[in-house]
Amino acid sequence: MVSWQTRTAKLIGRLTIRQALKRDLSVQDMRDQIKRIERFFPDVPDDVRVESEPGLEHCDAEWLTPASGPTERVVLHLPGGAFMTCFKRAERVFLARLCRAAHARGRLVFYRLAPENPYPAGLEDCLEAYRQLLDQGIAPEHIFISGMSAGGCLALAMLLWLRDQEMPMPAGALLMSPAADFTEGSGEGSRVDNAKRDALLSLEQGDEIRRLYLGGRTELTDHPYVSPVMGDFTGLPPLLFQVSNTEILLDDSRRCAERARAAGVPAEVDVWDRMPHGWQALSFTPESGRAISRLADFIREYCP
Repeated sequence: MVSWQTRTAKLIGRLTIRQALKRDLSVQDMRDQIKRIERFFPDVPDDVRVESEPGLEHCDAEWLTPASGPTERVVLHLPGGAFMTCFKRAERVFLARLCRAAHARGRLVFYRLAPENPYPAGLEDCLEAYRQLLDQGIAPEHIFISGMSAGGCLALAMLLWLRDQEMPMPAGALLMSPAADFTEGSGEGSRVDNAKRDALLSLEQGDEIRRLYLGGRTELTDHPYVSPVMGDFTGLPPLLFQVSNTEILLDDSRRCAERARAAGVPAEVDVWDRMPHGWQALSFTPESGRAISRLADFIREYCP
């Protein structure tokens, strides 16, 4: 049974973000709308300290530290937002709750956004943030990468890049409905089957989003750092995917997990019933709390 809180969030999503994605895309209008929506999200819990810390060359980042005695674990979180926007407040609260549940510190990276900074700018910022953690003496086996939607795509791209460059791998990754397929043939499967069921996302402006993110270089759509589902997952750390059965991005998670398992990588897919895209960040819903508990369990399993 889907809670009334989640049903309400789905209705609001249909009337706001989904409708905006179905119209001619105006990035600034979308950003302004998100700011208005975020006024209804709560603040970070009082027992989690938030500190802005310089050090990344091109973007802002924050440390989140629970008062409940975090361990050596660090969660490096990459927010979503179609590579062009960001629910800063919602993602901050999500990471605070995850770190509190996993007894970890969190590093939230507000990577550069398209169209002002197209690919690979955002990916470069995320990689710089990971290297910074290593330079600070944090062991890679104590780091978990976390990414939601576009951030999930960047998280997978990070892992592929780190593997290709023979860099130390993190302990694992949490992928929440990653947008992992930018190829021209991606408009099939769940993207068609769930086109009307998805409460938040619409691909009617998919070509325009692709063009803006890549700065017009659509020849890059099948590159694994753009469409991780096209990559070889050999050597990647354990992966946990969370996705809803009504999302257009359902197949992205399933296909990535299949490629991971075929390469001998532990990969789990938690498919939730009738959840809206990004429900983990809806802190006022009971399903969000249950999803975060599952994510925290996975962190503790592979990063004791």
